[in-house]
Amino acid sequence: MLNELPKKQKAKKPLTKWRLFWRIQKVCFLRAVTPFMMYLFMSLIALAVDAIADGTQIYEVAVGLVCVLAGAAFNAPLAFQYGKLHYDSFLTGELHRRNAAFGIQSGGDHSPEQEFRWWKGFLIGFYIGIPVIIMGIFAALPATWSQGELALVMFAGWAIFPIQWARNLLYPDWTGSYPAVSGGWSILFVLMPVIVTGVFYIVGAMVQKKKKAEETERFDSADEAGKKK
Repeated sequence: MLNELPKKQKAKKPLTKWRLFWRIQKVCFLRAVTPFMMYLFMSLIALAVDAIADGTQIYEVAVGLVCVLAGAAFNAPLAFQYGKLHYDSFLTGELHRRNAAFGIQSGGDHSPEQEFRWWKGFLIGFYIGIPVIIMGIFAALPATWSQGELALVMFAGWAIFPIQWARNLLYPDWTGSYPAVSGGWSILFVLMPVIVTGVFYIVGAMVQKKKKAEETERFDSADEAGKKK
């Protein structure tokens, strides 16, 4: 109704270092969800190929490898876009801090946890690989290796398939109760999303930085030309 008073907005809690730390973790974790789903989707395709293949046939490994690399290929542009968005947020934060230094109240909402930092891309990549670390630990233990590898096959095939291909190639007749090549080696594949996400996150930010610098230069040139008229 017209006579209703506007709702009071809740006062924001002061942003402490500890609160900012956890906000950053939340942002990076949420950013990791979509790339993880891309890796999962491509792993399921590789699993489907593996289900209809026999042993380590060439096409099984070739198609599976393409799927693994495709997961990284989908990861790269997402990380690139994250870097661009976070650099824009960094520029907004710089403006807020500059105004605050002169006692000027900045309008609009700004989230410091969204700002670019070079290490955030690597942190996002680490969150993508956390399931691999957890399941890889179980795959490395003699008592739970089969359950761990099954979980990896279902949710992170991109990390376990290369280990299984190497195992079948090197020890095709192995009959031991524990695999000759431990599934725990899959943990090393965490480096793939960490490196891909970290590198392309930084590249995206640098591209955006260059774009903003060029825009500023064009604006200054146009402003100077206007003053001369």
